[in-house]
Amino acid sequence: MRFALTAEQREFRDAVDSLLRDADGLAAARAWAGGDTKPGLEIWRGLAAIGLHSLAGEYPVELCAALERIGYHAAPGPYPESLAVTTALAAEGEAEWLPRLTAGAIATAAVPPQTPYAPNADIADLCLPAAGPLQRRVASLDPTRPLFPVTADPPHAEAIFDTAALLTAAQLLGLGRAAMDLTVAYAKQRVQFGHPIGEYQAVKHRLADAHTALEFARPLIFAAALSTAPSDISAAKASASQAAYRAARTALQLHGAIGYTDEYELSVYFKKIRALYSAWGDPSFHRDRLMRPPR
Repeated sequence: MRFALTAEQREFRDAVDSLLRDADGLAAARAWAGGDTKPGLEIWRGLAAIGLHSLAGEYPVELCAALERIGYHAAPGPYPESLAVTTALAAEGEAEWLPRLTAGAIATAAVPPQTPYAPNADIADLCLPAAGPLQRRVASLDPTRPLFPVTADPPHAEAIFDTAALLTAAQLLGLGRAAMDLTVAYAKQRVQFGHPIGEYQAVKHRLADAHTALEFARPLIFAAALSTAPSDISAAKASASQAAYRAARTALQLHGAIGYTDEYELSVYFKKIRALYSAWGDPSFHRDRLMRPPR
């Protein structure tokens, strides 16, 4: 079986990609990390204007295609969480918040104990469940993703968890692809012993292995989007987390010291990948869920 986006799905994905490229999602992430959320929120509103948030609840494949591009361009904001809340409310036919969320209001969520922190609750219009005092923020590896503790289970906890895990997997796929593209470009330029390092077999093998892992994760993500079965979502999240983290580690090792510097764009991707690796269930959690007998 061959998984491929339809022409309409590719067109929407390309519209998201064009908006993020023009708005410079990476620059918005840097600004957000420095305390200026305005560029990132402008991207959020732009994506709402082309219909991203209104797809929640009915079009999971399109959402995954969009989240991959959001990851690729490192755009900041609680996209998986907000779209997961919107999806859950759409399933219930909720009338108060649903129109606001599909128009671009921001939601976030947590599902303790596996996900005890709601990201970006300080800028969210709706948090499920309500976060504690905002001064209790917890630092994240991704400075665009501050975390706020919650103690209660939100309504629609299972639906929110599964949707957020799936969309986080798609975002990780995009982040991993961006890290690989940066590394391939660097390997063509960096010269050692008179040759670009990309000509050496050891480097080619590391890049090929990381690329293969990402390509194996992709069909799992879109298969899970089609089925929305918890077991398929767990397979997708476990695979995407591991593949993106492998891509990030490969990128850092092949870049050397420059890859660790805040000034170099790879650092933005690495921090996001590491933060999302365990968000909405790390690979161990999802492998364990896969092994449980069906209810």
